[in-house]
Order: sequence, then structure tokens, then C-alpha cells
Amino acid sequence: MYETVRKISLNIPESEESSTKNEIFNSKSVSKETNFATQKTNTKSLAPLISHISRHVRREKLNYDQLKYIFKEVRKRCEVGVPKKSLKLFELPTYEQLTAFYRAIKNPVHRLIFEVLEGTGLRIAELCDLQTLHIDFNRSILTVKRGKGGKDRVGVLGTQLCEKLILYSNIRENMYLFESRRNTKYSTRRIEQLCNKYWNLSGIKTKITPHTFRHIWNTRLAEAGISREYRALLAGHSNEKTQEIYTHLGLDGIKEKVIEVLNAHDQQKIGPRTE
Repeated sequence: MYETVRKISLNIPESEESSTKNEIFNSKSVSKETNFATQKTNTKSLAPLISHISRHVRREKLNYDQLKYIFKEVRKRCEVGVPKKSLKLFELPTYEQLTAFYRAIKNPVHRLIFEVLEGTGLRIAELCDLQTLHIDFNRSILTVKRGKGGKDRVGVLGTQLCEKLILYSNIRENMYLFESRRNTKYSTRRIEQLCNKYWNLSGIKTKITPHTFRHIWNTRLAEAGISREYRALLAGHSNEKTQEIYTHLGLDGIKEKVIEVLNAHDQQKIGPRTE
């Protein structure tokens, strides 16, 4: 295998050497200093290099795994690392935009769905799977069963949201917190459709998806001084450090602070209350 790598990277027949090397490396259309992001807009400029490599691949009758290994070794020798993905800043809706979104929702149950997403930071699938029996209304906490990564975790409910859910659960004796008319749990696709519908009705420019509410929740806790470790614990971003906090402290050291933050936000009366 090493010999194959050497042949592809170094063994160019003399008859081809000068023309191929010059064509590949000295062409005005291909510059070693130009990154691939720029080259992607002109893939024809890479054609000579692709043809050169293809001839060697056919000559050596390489299979997929061999070719994968070769390029891995070539990247190592040339010190070509995998480019890091740039972090895209998430644009959150303003207070006014969020208010407009809620005002577009006439169905009180639909409004409550998005209030729960915003007030708990749940992932959309976790909300769909949330059963009423997993909410402890007396302690203002909910338990996410088999969340992302198959792990359980505990979330916190603000006082007003907890009161709304008590009223709602007393009226509807559902197995799942939110169920369709057919008494089945909502699908993630259905909630995405509802969110898109009300976003369009609201007329606001900033895109709102179900995941937007998770970002809003996380940002609100961060601005209130909740540590990254506790936010990671509540959000289900599990690692060794957050698991240690979870095991030894649970929510005793942070629950009241989180409820205080959520209550302060609820007092701003975003959108009409659920009847």
C-alpha cells in the first residue's frame, strides 16, 4: 500500500513529468495558494489534476478503501487538515417579533405548545414524547425520558407556565401532554408545520422554527447569569462535568433561580394568555 501511495504522489513517468507537472501546478487557472472554496466556483481548473490521479487509480486498480487510505495519507504528508466549520450566528426574534408570532395564533392549545418550547428549552421531539405523568406540578419540574442520546434529564417550569399546564391537563386527560384529535401524540413534522404557518401569518422577517425557542430559552438563562454547566445540564448537553453536577447536586442549587428567571419573563405578558 505504501508503494501505491508513493507511486501516485511521486511516480510520474518521464514522458508525462514536465507537461503534467507544469499543467497542474503552473497553470494560471490553478494556484496552490488558492483555497478550494475559491476553486469550487471553477471546477474545470482542477481537471488536469483529476485526470492525472485517475490514470494512476485505473492503472493500480484501486478499490474504494484503498483510495480512501491513500488520500488520508496524502493529507497527512501535506499537512492538509479538515477545515473547521464556521459558527453561524443564530438570529433571534425581537420582543416585538415574538409578540407578533403569538398574536397570530388563535388556537390556545397551539399557543401553549410554543410557550412550553420557549419556557423549557425542550427539543421538538422531546416535547412530542412528553407524557403528562412525567410532569411534577407540585415541584415545577418535568422529566425528559430517553431524550437525545437515550438519556433522561430533568427540566424546570416557570410558575405561570406550570399553572397553565395544570389547567390544561385538568381539561384534557391525555397520555401525552399534547395530542391530536385522534388521541395520538403530535409528530415533529406537525409542530414544524404549525410553526411555519404562524410565522407566515405573523408577517415578521426573522425566521422562527421550533428550535428557535430553545435558543431563546438558553439565551435568557445565560443573560440572567445561569452558568454554562447548569444550562448544559438543563438543555441535555451531557458531558462528564454536567453529569457530575447532575449526580451530586441535581437541581437543588439552581431550580429556584431558573424559576425566578422564567417568572420574570412571563410577567412581560408576551402574547395573550391561554384561556
